[in-house]
Order: sequence, then structure tokens, then C-alpha cells
Amino acid sequence: MAITPIHRRSLHPRMFSMADYRRSYVLYDGVDCNIPRWGREGEFGVWNYARGVLVEISRALHGTPVSLYYRELVTRQPHEDPALVPAHLPVGHEITIVIRDPDGELVTVVDHRETWPYGARGDVWELTVNGIRPEDGHATFPPSLPWMANIVRWHLHQHRPLALVIPIGRAKPA
Repeated sequence: MAITPIHRRSLHPRMFSMADYRRSYVLYDGVDCNIPRWGREGEFGVWNYARGVLVEISRALHGTPVSLYYRELVTRQPHEDPALVPAHLPVGHEITIVIRDPDGELVTVVDHRETWPYGARGDVWELTVNGIRPEDGHATFPPSLPWMANIVRWHLHQHRPLALVIPIGRAKPA
């Protein structure tokens, strides 16, 4: 009897699996967004990525998706006159999502990506949660969407506002 060795999966947190490239994300009609809610053959892959950011983070936070705003970042060549030539070179994207968490609080997440050669900072990815960059929210390349959702979840867990302390058994001051 031959024993097949178990193939260990990579433990590297930013490793993509083949499932990350096969997922298709769909948004329901209640989500306010500026891109199509359904994926179609031939559409921009970054739109599916944007929908995936919203879906995966909503799933990790057990929240309700509220809105998704996708913005293409563009620039021009250094020798081109800004008065004559509009920005036309793709630099990257910025995805802003809003989720309502189970406590009813709104959580705003911004995924910002710039690419070389036209990006001002080269290849860079940044993530902010409610205006604060998490510890793992800055890298050369973005992590997989489920891992990004975990970064957001861990950040919110660490920066959760403290509950009000209500003293028990204290008499009211007269």
C-alpha cells in the first residue's frame, strides 16, 4: 500500500490560490455602486476585483454592503502640457466601499493601487479602514481578497471603541 504524501499548502499570507482567480462576485440591487453588479465576459477584471473587495470584507465582518465606488487613476506623460492634454495613462485604481457592521456602525475601506511606470510611487498597494492604515495595509502588491478581508477584520478588532462602563450597585448621588 502506497501512502501519498500530503502536499502542504503555502503558509505565506499573500499567496494566491487558483480559487482566487475563479471567483465571480455579484452585488444585489440594494448596493449603491458605479460599476456593473454582474460580471460579463470581456469586462474589465478590476471590476470583478472591486466587487470582490466588497463581498469578501462584508463576509468577514458579518456586515451588510452599502456602497462601492470605483475610480480609475490616470495621469499624463511628464512632457505633456496639462492645459492641452488630458490625463489618459492608467496608473491604478481606488476602490472605496462602505459596509454596515452588525452593530449598525458604518465601516469605510479604501483599496488604493498604483502601478509602475506611471504611478508616482511605483508599484504600491495601500489599504485604509475608517481613515487609518492597518499594520499590514501597505505592500508592493495586494494580498488575496480573503486575506485582505482578514486584515480589515483584525484591524477593527484591535481598534474597536471601548464600551461604556456602567457601575453596578452604585447609589445615585443626591
